[in-house]
Amino acid sequence: MEIVKRTLQPVSGFSREIGLYLSQWEKVRALLREVVSDLSDEELSRRIVPGAHQIGGLILHLGEAESYWIHSIIDETELDDEAKKLAHWFDTTETDFAEKGYVARECLDRIDEISRRSHEILRAFNDDDLEKLFGYNRDGQRIEVSLRWVLCHLIEHESNHKGQISMLKRLLRETDERKISN
Repeated sequence: MEIVKRTLQPVSGFSREIGLYLSQWEKVRALLREVVSDLSDEELSRRIVPGAHQIGGLILHLGEAESYWIHSIIDETELDDEAKKLAHWFDTTETDFAEKGYVARECLDRIDEISRRSHEILRAFNDDDLEKLFGYNRDGQRIEVSLRWVLCHLIEHESNHKGQISMLKRLLRETDERKISN
């Protein structure tokens, strides 16, 4: 009987636990790349039903969320206009993706650049920092989150949207196949 081992190795250049979180995140990102690799421009911008998110906007939203949590909250930095433009700050899921004129590769390049910048920030932290609290104010409340929580949240967030994107892709293609066969 063949034995298949499924393990995680920490991403090099980081403390062990942070490297393990990043390893899992990179695994999810690789699966996302696979799902979107063959999407057409039309599929990136098409809405399966009115009001549904567009796949291209969801891809950019992943970068927007990462930028918010890592670059703004964890790094405790006010993002400049260039960083906001790269992340499509407040411009990912509600505006028409077709207006952006991107192909899937450009969306992935954007979120990969955001992740590269995140890695630069995260290199300054070690496993002892995972429970360090970072705060922000929202709706009259002070909210504090740990670095561990942010990393887990972003992995979960990307996993959820990867599944959503995969489902939207399947539904778009099934809808197209039904039109062709009728």
